[in-house]
Amino acid sequence: MTHMEADRLRDCPGGDGAHGWRFAFDAMACTFGLQIVHARQDYARQAAWAACAEIDRLEQLLSRFVPSSDISRLHSAQPGELVRVSPETLECLQLATQVHADTDGAFDIAFRNRRTLDPDVPPLVFDPATHAIGVQVAGLMLDLGALGKGYAVDRAVAVLGDWGIRAALVDSGQSTVHALGHPRDAEAWRVGLRRPDQQNTLLGAIELRDQALGGSGQFLHGSHIIDPRTGNPVDSSTAAWAVAPTAALADALSTAFMVLSPTEVQAFCAQHPDISAILWSPAAQEGELICFSTQGGLVQRCTGAS
Repeated sequence: MTHMEADRLRDCPGGDGAHGWRFAFDAMACTFGLQIVHARQDYARQAAWAACAEIDRLEQLLSRFVPSSDISRLHSAQPGELVRVSPETLECLQLATQVHADTDGAFDIAFRNRRTLDPDVPPLVFDPATHAIGVQVAGLMLDLGALGKGYAVDRAVAVLGDWGIRAALVDSGQSTVHALGHPRDAEAWRVGLRRPDQQNTLLGAIELRDQALGGSGQFLHGSHIIDPRTGNPVDSSTAAWAVAPTAALADALSTAFMVLSPTEVQAFCAQHPDISAILWSPAAQEGELICFSTQGGLVQRCTGAS
């Protein structure tokens, strides 16, 4: 990591070796948080630097605002053109395509093109053997805002694992968190679920261990979540969280759960036993959270605000 990148990594108060040394890093238009459990703060800081360097590298590949990124090159491609991309970009876009199919179109990184697309022609085709992606629509516009940060969190956690870190909590601000292992004095990381219209109010908390949590809502950023099937913004008063094995998947599914009806979310979780959902709306009773999960204990772990 360069000196400039190291300067962007900030020590945060309140950390220790047992509960995790705390660091913050600005990238991808948000502040990433890292809480790393290790006896030595200097070693934890070096591991954090390496994880943040990976986040920086991914932003150069995945951001539509970086002219040389893989995403920008795909945007410039003509229909029928194959574009060679990094393994990370290929993996990220394949995941997005799979979530689009699994949610019947409720998650869609190509939603800006959807009204002009032939429903029988996918906007992208993949050639994993050559790390190439074929573009099948003119004027392609991809938006990884509901997936890219979660993917970066996963890669940061993987880098920490390479450094021998066995317990850490990595988040991308207020949207996604990945829990690696557990702190020394607990069996899991406890993560709060904040009321979207009152960020100082906890609706509850959930315990995570080697899992990720993604959250979506409209209050913080305005009507930025679009129902790809209609082109209209979703209900701005609701909130949704997804628990999944990876932060990228949790990030994407929390957005899809904002679009799907509660009945559809329940059916999705029943069909995907490694996924859980938590829903909230202001119409619910005070502090009430609706949980769908095949994992025993999730509802009990979603405790009331304290």
